[in-house]
Amino acid sequence: MSEFNTFTQQVGDALPVLEQMGYEVTVFKVTWGLPPKARLRLKSNGGSDLAKVNSIAAKAASNGVLVSALITSAATAKRIQSTMKMGTAYLDVDFAIPPRVNMKFLSLKANDKDDTPRDSDELEISCK
Repeated sequence: MSEFNTFTQQVGDALPVLEQMGYEVTVFKVTWGLPPKARLRLKSNGGSDLAKVNSIAAKAASNGVLVSALITSAATAKRIQSTMKMGTAYLDVDFAIPPRVNMKFLSLKANDKDDTPRDSDELEISCK
């Protein structure tokens, strides 16, 4: 439990930095099990100054492996978003063994009903 508390503290410490980069947390999901898993969904608002994002990411490199990886992934998504001239970016970060980051980008023309992209792995299915 103490390791998980440390983990959530590290994620919490990274949130203000991610907000400076233009992200908001839309979901933080925890699944208790062996091992426990957590999923963090970040939503990027449109335009951000890439120089500012890169500067923030460079400073975060010394904040530990977890925070550094999270912020580096967020900076990479911002660069892709800018280069490809995409609208909203979503980062789904799975803190599990092994960890995984999925990036999804919506077109600038996407409407509100396209706001939350879905994957089959996001569906919780119960079979009886």
